[in-house]
Amino acid sequence: MVSGNNQPNISYIGLPKRSINGEFSISSYDDMLALILDICRINSGIMAKSVCLDVNELDISQSFFDDTIEEEDPVISSKINEINSIINKNSIRICFFAGKEYFLGSQLEQVRDNTVRLFNILGSILDLLGVDYPSIVVRVGSAYGNRKATMKSFCERVSLLDKSTAEKLCVTNDEKPSLFSITDLLSGVYYESGIPLCFRSLPHQFNDGGLSIREALFLASSTWKAGQRPFFIHGESEDVNEYGVSLSPVPARSLSRRIPTFGLECDIVIDSPSGESAYIEYLKNYKSLPPVVINKVAKK
Repeated sequence: MVSGNNQPNISYIGLPKRSINGEFSISSYDDMLALILDICRINSGIMAKSVCLDVNELDISQSFFDDTIEEEDPVISSKINEINSIINKNSIRICFFAGKEYFLGSQLEQVRDNTVRLFNILGSILDLLGVDYPSIVVRVGSAYGNRKATMKSFCERVSLLDKSTAEKLCVTNDEKPSLFSITDLLSGVYYESGIPLCFRSLPHQFNDGGLSIREALFLASSTWKAGQRPFFIHGESEDVNEYGVSLSPVPARSLSRRIPTFGLECDIVIDSPSGESAYIEYLKNYKSLPPVVINKVAKK
């Protein structure tokens, strides 16, 4: 949906530096819920409209995979109730980014098994919080020289997940031309499985699939069901030339240009090593920032 007066909801991906616990060792459901609650409290105070955890930043132990959840446990129940209170009051979105080590499309059995187990656990946590929208951002993985076959394997393995978990997946694009663009994912994943697409703007600049940023953003957003608010991940290159053209797919520590939404109603998660600081700085400087350079990458 497009609205000329629409203001996107903005947040950041990753862990805030001001976390109360100061460490991110996850060995149980209680640990994960405590971390989510901690970030909900922090983000509600800075008007960040998402809690987007990068699972690769967490120290997840084997005991976490073996843990079971007891909703009747008063400690667990208390955390769930407080999280729900904060996210409902502040319209905060909960999501996980699991696109660096966990791949359903992997040819390695151990990677696939670990991926299925983790995704199902994340899905069960999201169920406890009443999340019913796509909220686990994943990547297909390596292409193994055959993108079409790998995407087919990815779609087939979605059936290994719990039904509720599978409904919470959204798949995102890659920066390498040998991997998966929005164009690839539309035909090879969305048309085959119905899994919506989460657009990442920085990788797109290096693997655009023949689409402009505007075209890719609207195309990805069109894969979301009616009533679901799409979100995308925005970053800037850490290395740009004098014209603002991207030279590297590595995210910068801060944003120097306005995030382009083209009037689309969506949520935005900033991808930056600075995380929370990049988000706060962007809000502070937004009105003085120049427009983004659209879909340009320096030719080598």
